[in-house]
Amino acid sequence: MAVRSTHPNIITHQMNAIFPTVLKRLYRKEPISSFLIIVGAVDAILGGVNEVGTLMILGLLTSGMAIGYRWWCIQQSETTSERKSKQLYLSPSSNQTPLPNLDSRRRPPL
Repeated sequence: MAVRSTHPNIITHQMNAIFPTVLKRLYRKEPISSFLIIVGAVDAILGGVNEVGTLMILGLLTSGMAIGYRWWCIQQSETTSERKSKQLYLSPSSNQTPLPNLDSRRRPPL
């Protein structure tokens, strides 16, 4: 007779707590590519289980294209952020005269 434990499996409990939060975070960043990855994965699994090769290939291609699209978007955002960080608002050598020093003494009104 096997003894049943009343305590839940710790690993399963941690996975159930972490997995949805990770999915939500990824889905909010890129909802289109996340949706396509999920659709492609479901198609690939259904095609593999039902032994329908074309559905499995279609699912793998859809997931692959969605992952490629996500990677391309990440690369584009990195290059955009690099360009924005190098933008200068003032030229290094200004032709204008420097501003006068501030004086803490009060001057009489004119």
